[in-house]
Amino acid sequence: MSATDDDTTYGLHRPTMNDAHEAMHRVHGVDGPAVWAQALTAAGLSATSQKDDDLPRLLEAMTRLDPVSRLCAQALRIRLSSHTHLSAAHTLTRR
Repeated sequence: MSATDDDTTYGLHRPTMNDAHEAMHRVHGVDGPAVWAQALTAAGLSATSQKDDDLPRLLEAMTRLDPVSRLCAQALRIRLSSHTHLSAAHTLTRR
């Protein structure tokens, strides 16, 4: 299921790269832009070409940064995993 799907399984949207961007800026405050750039570099992503399919790769890179970024990655990973599992369950029970 892509981030552009209208399906909000159980009211939960799949996290996007934009969600990660906003979260990193929120938790790092004034250092947000620099830490975001560091996370993108660590993930091998460019600032101009990011797809929501790159989110797992970004989250992995964030776990190798500072403790605040690791916690942010963990929260986003929980959201991503929850959405994935709930979407699968929803698909099975819609029959």
